[in-house]
Amino acid sequence: MSFLSVRFGIFFLILLLVMKMTRGAKTHQLVLLGASYVFYAAGDWRFLALLAGISLVMWKCGLKVSQDAPVGGKGKKTWLILGICLDLLVLCVFKYAGFFVDTFTAAFGLPRTTIGILLPLGLSFYIFQAISYLADVYMGKMKAESSLRKVLLYISFFPQIVSGPIVKARDFFPQLETDHEITWENLSWGGQKFLTGLFKKIVIADRLGICVDAVYAAPAAYSGISLLTAVLAYALQIYYDFSGYSDMAIGVARILGFDPGRNFNLPYLAANPSEFWKRWHISLSSWFRDYVYIPLGGNRKGEARTYRNLFLTMLFSGLWHGASWSFVAWGALHGAVSVFSRALGRKRKGEAPDAAVWGKVRHAFSVILNFCVVTILWIPFRTNNFGKALLILRRIFTWAPGIHYVYVYALIFGIGLLFVEMAAVRFHQGNDIWRPLDLSRFGSRVILCCFILLTAVFAYIGDSAFIYAQF
Repeated sequence: MSFLSVRFGIFFLILLLVMKMTRGAKTHQLVLLGASYVFYAAGDWRFLALLAGISLVMWKCGLKVSQDAPVGGKGKKTWLILGICLDLLVLCVFKYAGFFVDTFTAAFGLPRTTIGILLPLGLSFYIFQAISYLADVYMGKMKAESSLRKVLLYISFFPQIVSGPIVKARDFFPQLETDHEITWENLSWGGQKFLTGLFKKIVIADRLGICVDAVYAAPAAYSGISLLTAVLAYALQIYYDFSGYSDMAIGVARILGFDPGRNFNLPYLAANPSEFWKRWHISLSSWFRDYVYIPLGGNRKGEARTYRNLFLTMLFSGLWHGASWSFVAWGALHGAVSVFSRALGRKRKGEAPDAAVWGKVRHAFSVILNFCVVTILWIPFRTNNFGKALLILRRIFTWAPGIHYVYVYALIFGIGLLFVEMAAVRFHQGNDIWRPLDLSRFGSRVILCCFILLTAVFAYIGDSAFIYAQF
């Protein structure tokens, strides 16, 4: 059930009415749990049993992990490993079985075998939340939850189950203890956040997708300038599409009294790869930091180990995004760039600080360079094909002739983002400038009505699938 569908509007309105008519934290948990399973069933009811089964096993493993103290105890670690291995096994069977079989048959020259396994809705996201729960209990960051109801709700919570944000268990469970009444403050904040995400999706991202889909479908037919425009358009599209979804999910959760946290913070203002991943898909980046990078050793065991851990973390991140060698290569390239950037940063540590003006110029150049690198690396991410990605790069750098298709909306929305980033640097230390309007004021209500009207007038009514729903 998409956030953009009429069905979701009806579903959410009914949920709000039920929440408004009921009282008590336990009752609201039951209502939200039922709503989450209805939402999931509307998307694909065939995998409801898998969702419930994973949640049940995680609840049981969590109780077993908590029974054996201290942290690092043998029994404690056994149940942790058992639970995580089960999660990863499910993920591998449904998401990576075909990839593994294709790789094996190609390596040994065997006839290609196709495995038709459907990917359950939101599997990559709720499996990571399940792992977060066990890891947080094991590390003593939270107590195991004795209530199966709460574990079921955490793993299935409908605003975030399809494409995140991935909320860590230690951040979510404390929020269940309050009575989630529908308040005007939450409705105003969450509603405005949802509308912001809706605008990003149907006005900006989907309109940019017209150019991106056309040019990427036949790159050999288009000129170098057209391909460059499409590459830049995709960098904008994926940002507005996914941050738009995140805004909608955060808005829905906030209306219900939950705070999933921020998932994007103007990532194209990042001056280096490390900063980019602290600003892009923040919930996933922090998940990999807490549950992959740090357990591997982080930066505690020398610089060589740090480079290895950084590279492996990005490699696993690439594989998480998709079951193909293109995504693995995308992750590996990001890992290599991150390692190079860190090594360069260490080399510059001993240098004298830049003068104020030169320091700003150097920072601006770093932001532009980092944006260029990230944008180039989006090419194999979008094509999912090495040959096509190399063809696009070759035609861009040789300024190849072909069909000219310079999409004006890519320029308009690109300039718009640039102004937003300049305002963020000027007034908010480079952070997101979004703030909800105070709807008690007449002027704010007029602005909101105009914004809704603009969204309706300029909305692109076409393919509305979210890019990250495929992961």
